[in-house]
Amino acid sequence: MIERKERKPYWQHTKWQMLASLIPFLAVIIVLPLYADKLNSNRFMGFPLGYFLAGHGLVLIAIVTVASFVNRQDAIDHWHGAHEDT
Repeated sequence: MIERKERKPYWQHTKWQMLASLIPFLAVIIVLPLYADKLNSNRFMGFPLGYFLAGHGLVLIAIVTVASFVNRQDAIDHWHGAHEDT
């Protein structure tokens, strides 16, 4: 159980970690469609590049983002003494 005096710093670290994980992912989601027409002029494995990146790249970016968030959040939990003993 996390001590009362550690709750505010813990949630501040958690909030900043969430923002640091969410902002790059949202930036890619917003920027990629803006360049989709230019990317679609090139082909990769027979598919238009914009379509391929949207279909595969965003999923890969989401997986990497979630994995890095979980890893960093685990470190924050250990730092503040809020980790679960399994």
